[in-house]
Amino acid sequence: MLYLTDGPANQAVKIDPDKLRIVARWEVGRGPAHIFMTPDQRLIVNTNTESGDVTITDASTLQPLTTIPVGRSPHGLAISPDGKFAYVANLGSKDLAVVDLKERKLAATIPVSDAAVQAWVEPQGKFVYVTGLNSGQVFKIDAASRKVVARLPVGKLPAQLGVTPDGRYLISCDQESAQLSIYDAATDKLVKQLPLGAWTHGISFSPDSKYAFVTNTKSDDVSVVDLGSLTEAKRIKVGKGPNGIAASYPNSR
Repeated sequence: MLYLTDGPANQAVKIDPDKLRIVARWEVGRGPAHIFMTPDQRLIVNTNTESGDVTITDASTLQPLTTIPVGRSPHGLAISPDGKFAYVANLGSKDLAVVDLKERKLAATIPVSDAAVQAWVEPQGKFVYVTGLNSGQVFKIDAASRKVVARLPVGKLPAQLGVTPDGRYLISCDQESAQLSIYDAATDKLVKQLPLGAWTHGISFSPDSKYAFVTNTKSDDVSVVDLGSLTEAKRIKVGKGPNGIAASYPNSR
C-alpha cells in the first residue's frame, strides 16, 4: 500500500498502488506533510506543519493513537531502522525532535541552528542527517549522544536527502543549485556535485543501491541517477511540479 498526506484536507490517505484507487482517508493534524510507516508495519507516523505535532496511527485500523507536540513547523520525518524512534525536522524551531514510538512521547530536542527541512537515518541507525535550508549544509547527528558531530556543506536551499541502502553515499537535493551533493558517508568527504533538472527536491533509491530517483520540481521531470558512475542516466517527463517520490519494486511492496 501507499500512504500520503492531503494537506488542504488535514488528512492522511491510503492508496492501493495496483488498482490506483484510494482505499481510505483519516483525520490527522493541521497541515500534514511527510508520512512514514514503521519497519514492523504496525504504526504510521506523519508530521503536521501547522499544528506543530506528529500523529501516530494504528496501521491495521487506521485509527489515530496519539498526537505529540514536537516543535514549530515540523516538516520532514525519518524512522530509525529498529522502529524505536521518529526523527522530526522542525523548520520553525530550527531543531530535530526525537520521538519515542514505544513510550509515545517527545524524548529529546536537538538544536541545529537552521530551518530543518528533512531527516534521514542511515541503514545502521548510528547517524541521523538533517538538511539546513538557509545555511546550505547537512547536519550529521550521532543518534546515541544526540549531538551534532559534523556539518557538511552542500548547495543552495537543500531540501530532501538520503543515504543509499548500502550505506555508501549521503546525497542532498540542492534546490536552488539544481544539483545533487554526493558525499562518501563513511568519510564525510564530498565526492561529486551532479547538475540535474530545475529545483531538485525529492529523492528515493532502488533497493539494490544502483539508482537514485530525483524529482525536479520546476522542470517537471524525474532524473534517474546511475549510482555506479554517478551520472544522470535518464530524465523522464512527469506532471506539473513533482515533489516527493517513492520507488516501488515487485518484491518490496
